Amino acid sequence: MDKVEWKNVYQLGVDEIDLQHHKLISIMNNFYDTAVGDPKEYPLNVGKSLKKLTDYTYDHFSYEEALMEKYRYPDVEKHKAQHKIFISQLNSKIPHIAKGNQAEGQELYNFLLEWLLHHIAHIDSLWAEHVLAVESAGKK
Repeated sequence: MDKVEWKNVYQLGVDEIDLQHHKLISIMNNFYDTAVGDPKEYPLNVGKSLKKLTDYTYDHFSYEEALMEKYRYPDVEKHKAQHKIFISQLNSKIPHIAKGNQAEGQELYNFLLEWLLHHIAHIDSLWAEHVLAVESAGKK
């Protein structure tokens, strides 16, 4: 388990979303620091770190979904459902992690890492292509 390094494969070409993904990865890396840091500091920092992560995730998903609706992405409902499943999974894990179990914090980081990077590179890329195509067609 390591911190996330931004790679070009995560770049979607939708500027605001790319900025948000950068920030989300930065927040995840801060959570990583908490999850692998000093065990004495973990109980003090994990709650703040989780709150920042969940708050930003909710905001990001809302923005992303509004953008998909604006550009009439045909699979917007399917994409929203994936977001809901992720939020549900995240919320089910938080109570255990917030109690100060650092090993579970590390497991959560791995879950977040796997889900987010796959989602950006493979799922978000589909709607981003749609948005870019609609924008390109409108400029012609």
